[in-house]
Amino acid sequence: MSPVFKTIKAKIKYLTTAIGFGFILAWQGFYTPDFNNDIPLNILLVIGSLLLLLGASEIVLDFSLKLAEYAGVSEIVIGLTIVSIGTSIPEMFTAVAAATQGAGGFVLGDIYGSYITQLTIFLGIVIVLAPKTVNRKNVHHPYRDGLLVIFGLCFLSFNISDGQLTRVEAGVSIAIYCAYTIYLLLDSKRHIHTRQDILRFAHDMEVIIGMIPNGDLPVPQDQERLPEETFPDPSSHKPIKGSKLKILLYIGIVLIGAYFCYIGATFCVIGGVNIARGFAVPDHIVGATIVGFGTGFPEFVVSAMAIRKKRVEIAYGNLLGSNIVDPLLSISLGVMVNPFTLDTLSLTGILGFLLPFAIIVDVLIILIFRRKSNTKTQGMVFGLIFLGLYAAFLGGSFL
Repeated sequence: MSPVFKTIKAKIKYLTTAIGFGFILAWQGFYTPDFNNDIPLNILLVIGSLLLLLGASEIVLDFSLKLAEYAGVSEIVIGLTIVSIGTSIPEMFTAVAAATQGAGGFVLGDIYGSYITQLTIFLGIVIVLAPKTVNRKNVHHPYRDGLLVIFGLCFLSFNISDGQLTRVEAGVSIAIYCAYTIYLLLDSKRHIHTRQDILRFAHDMEVIIGMIPNGDLPVPQDQERLPEETFPDPSSHKPIKGSKLKILLYIGIVLIGAYFCYIGATFCVIGGVNIARGFAVPDHIVGATIVGFGTGFPEFVVSAMAIRKKRVEIAYGNLLGSNIVDPLLSISLGVMVNPFTLDTLSLTGILGFLLPFAIIVDVLIILIFRRKSNTKTQGMVFGLIFLGLYAAFLGGSFL
């Protein structure tokens, strides 16, 4: 990789944040009440808001990882918390912003739409890029992971079936996610292979998002197990030496990044709701299609970069893992700020179309990844099927 490209790659999150913030400032500067009914301007607002949200989210993730390392947080804990939820930061802030505006249908559409988008078009593209990888070698626990993804979405659907989502229900969802994380942490202490998997995932994600500059990956394509000493001992992880001023600076950057995330999410919700009203469609449709694509895009970028670096396991694990986080944790954070209520049209659309479609997609994923091996032709067919499913999703959403 050329030095120029490396410099651009390192600065892209700041450029994206600046461009997105510029969009919003321009919109605010020329705003009039008539803009609420101007669909092209609101589409531009959503695009700018998503750029700000995605760029600021990456800044928050980068400096949160640096803070954790300075604080001496173990690699296992970093892998199970910051790294695993990092690409879901846009959905989290969108949920919080929507909660403050009472746009429950919008953010629920975003959660379901991001889920379907990631596991159809984004997964399909990843499979097309690496068609011989659709097997158990790269998704070690297709039944466990696939069923957990279905459980998270079905549990969320059960909670909203009465037209509302309460703080108690959100608290239970957060507790379930925390219990799952604790289970993985305890399992990593009992089993060397589990610990290696988590440490490898954390390390490779840091490489892919640019936290480790040399970009060297310790594990070959065939996923052979490495000796235990290859990875750091989680119990002996020590803080990285750094001045108090630098730590305070990182904390400030994380807080500022979080504030920009919230601004981006807020205007994304405003623009999305205006678009829904302009087209006379339910809020959840815009959330599921336009915003769902945007907030799911970070996962695709990470997975595409993982394929480029021949880390297929990370590419698939990132897409599946994010869809465990979103229905259990991301949406629940917004509900803790302000409980959601749903109109009948949005509730019917979510439970009658988005949920069954998402379950069909997930069952298909379980079935194809349980295979021991596959040919390139079979992989290409699988990839095209997922791309076709996304087209069907778009068509069904607007019918």
